[in-house]
Amino acid sequence: MLDGAERPGLAEEFAAAQEERARRIAELGTEAASSGASTTSSEGIPGNTPIDARPGRGARPRLARTTSRGEWSGWPVPKQLPFDRPGPMGVAPEFRELQLSGEIARVRTFAGSPAWLVTRREDVIGMLSDDRFGRVHPDPAAAPVLSATGQFYGPQGTDHERLEAEFRTLRHATANTLSVRRVREMRPRIEALVGRRLDRMAAEGPPADLHALLAEPLPVEVVCELLGVPYADREDFGRWTADVVYLGEPERVGAALTGLNDYVRALMARKREEPAEDALTDLVRAQADGLVGEDLAVLWAVALLFAGHVTTVTRIGTGVRHLLAEPGQRAAMLTGPEALAETVEELLRIGQPDLGLVWRWAVTEVDTGRGVIAPGDLVLFANGPACLDPTAYPDPERFDLSHARTPHTAFGAGPHLCVGAALARMELQVVLDLLFRRFPGLRLAVPDEELPWRESQLTGGLRALPVAW
Repeated sequence: MLDGAERPGLAEEFAAAQEERARRIAELGTEAASSGASTTSSEGIPGNTPIDARPGRGARPRLARTTSRGEWSGWPVPKQLPFDRPGPMGVAPEFRELQLSGEIARVRTFAGSPAWLVTRREDVIGMLSDDRFGRVHPDPAAAPVLSATGQFYGPQGTDHERLEAEFRTLRHATANTLSVRRVREMRPRIEALVGRRLDRMAAEGPPADLHALLAEPLPVEVVCELLGVPYADREDFGRWTADVVYLGEPERVGAALTGLNDYVRALMARKREEPAEDALTDLVRAQADGLVGEDLAVLWAVALLFAGHVTTVTRIGTGVRHLLAEPGQRAAMLTGPEALAETVEELLRIGQPDLGLVWRWAVTEVDTGRGVIAPGDLVLFANGPACLDPTAYPDPERFDLSHARTPHTAFGAGPHLCVGAALARMELQVVLDLLFRRFPGLRLAVPDEELPWRESQLTGGLRALPVAW
């Protein structure tokens, strides 16, 4: 167990790092403006060094610590994220090429930082479970980042062992609320919520927007109850969690993160005075016991709100869309609980409208056999594309229940498996079961090619799902 007396030091270190990073980003922006240069041009990508040929290792690519000046140092320009996709549910050709070749590629992030991109399922699972990758960086203010805004996308300090111990404490603190047992107990309540939504849809009649009537509001209602968030505040935090994913719009992301952090901090302060049986109260108790600092507790709560809302909304929409086009699969799904559960797993695997990125920094040098990752390098794990890895799944984009023998990475892997996975699975099972039993003749109200999709490649998903029956 960690010494609670050390908590203030970590919080101060983290806050100082965030302030320093903001100052450096501002400096770079001012310098770029005065020189007429872009801070994300190929000459200004931070932290790259030439290929390092070392004895016994051959000429393997190596990234070094990011510098605050953002100098490029002569490497060829790597691939820029996001990759162009053939459609909203299509896989970018670059992912297929990387998976087939086995390359762990050098890329530029949305912020222009250098990073390593891991795309194969086997590599994603193995490296996510490797404790040589963490949430820290030797110089957090100068670290390469996925997005140039907010603590959500940046390192959380410099002490790897201490920080990982705190995150284990956070997972433990909320484990009871999000456990498989607790989720099963919630099933009747979620069935009632879905039933009420379907009653409203039936009363309004066709055509109806399934996204607005069911896919969007249901996860909000569920996460409000589990975490202890007042349902009256749903519009505010729903807007913030939706805006966090637009990595190419730093001001929008920054404003959303500020709103979420301020809101959660105030809500947790209220929970200290008015405790309840919910996840936020569990976090407040862990903080009061000196087990975690306030900044990390708030960050964890923000992550739970985000994952419990945005991800489930996306998967409901893509799952329903797929089954509307496949009546045979829909009928098979309704034959029993086991068939329903298997269908949901395969829909989670193939329904990847996003990158599903998890980001970590190398704590020490890691020789992957396909490149030497230096301490401080940013590593991106593409959970979404890994679900469609042709080296793991024959004909990976085809719906095939036999694929379940190879577990997917839609919820991450290893110690970084999403704590809300059981809840998301159960929500999807209830929605798909009740929806297609209640409306057996459900169909799209517009051609599939006219469905509107979100632009964000971090989460993707539908903006509307017009249906009729």
